[in-house]
Amino acid sequence: MVDLIESIAHREGDLADLLAEGAERVADEVGAHDNKLSVKGQTIPAYDPRCMKGMGIAYATSNRGACHLRAYTPAAEILGVPEKVDPYEWEGKGELTATFQDLHAVSDSFDICKFNAFAEGIEEYVLQYNGMTGRDVTEDELFEAGERVYNLERYYNNLAGFDGDDDTLPNRFLDGHPDAIPGQGASEGELCELDEMKAEYYDHRGWVDGVVPDEKLDDLGIGVGPGTGVSTGGTGAPADD
Repeated sequence: MVDLIESIAHREGDLADLLAEGAERVADEVGAHDNKLSVKGQTIPAYDPRCMKGMGIAYATSNRGACHLRAYTPAAEILGVPEKVDPYEWEGKGELTATFQDLHAVSDSFDICKFNAFAEGIEEYVLQYNGMTGRDVTEDELFEAGERVYNLERYYNNLAGFDGDDDTLPNRFLDGHPDAIPGQGASEGELCELDEMKAEYYDHRGWVDGVVPDEKLDDLGIGVGPGTGVSTGGTGAPADD
C-alpha cells in the first residue's frame, strides 16, 4: 500500500495513473459504479449516513460534493451542540442541515476553524463581525448572509447543469437497499431515508427539485442578469431565454 501511494503520486504504471484520477473516474473507467462512495464526484469522508441521517442529507445537498464540513450535523447528532437530536430520526434533519449550512457559510467567510462551532453560535459571530467591521448587524441579518452564500453557490451549480438528481447518495446507503448496517448494535438494519429528507429540505429552502427559483433569489436580494435564469422544470439547465 505504501509503495502504491508513492506510485500514484508519480503516476508510475497504468494502475497508479488511473487511481491518481480519483474514485469517481476509476469507477467510470472500470464500470464499478455500485462500489464508488461519492457524491457529485467527491468521495465521502468520515461518517456513515445510514446511522447519522443528518449527515446523509448533508452529503447529498453539499454544493461541492460529499462533505461533512458544509453542515456538521454530528455536532447535534452525536455531541449535543447546540442541542442533542436523535441521529437515527430522519424527520427534522432537512431543516437542521440547512441551518448548519447557512451558519457554516458565515464561519467559513470568517475563515475560522469549524471546531469553533463547539463553543460559538450566531450570537458570538455577530459580536465578532460587528467588532471587526464597526457595523451593527443583527443575528437575523448575519444568518441571512449565510443563506445568501449557500443559495448563490447552488444557483451557480444550477447554471452548470446540476439539479435534484445530483443530490443523491451511493445506492448502498439508501432505504430499500440490501446493504443495511449489519451486527447487533443500535445501528443494526439502518438505511438512509433520503427521499423524505430531500423533500423536507427543499421545502425549507424554497427550492424546486434542487433548483433555486427566481422568487427565492429575489427574496434574498440576489440579482441575476437577463438570460441567466434557471429552469425549475427539473432539468437544472439554463432557461432558453
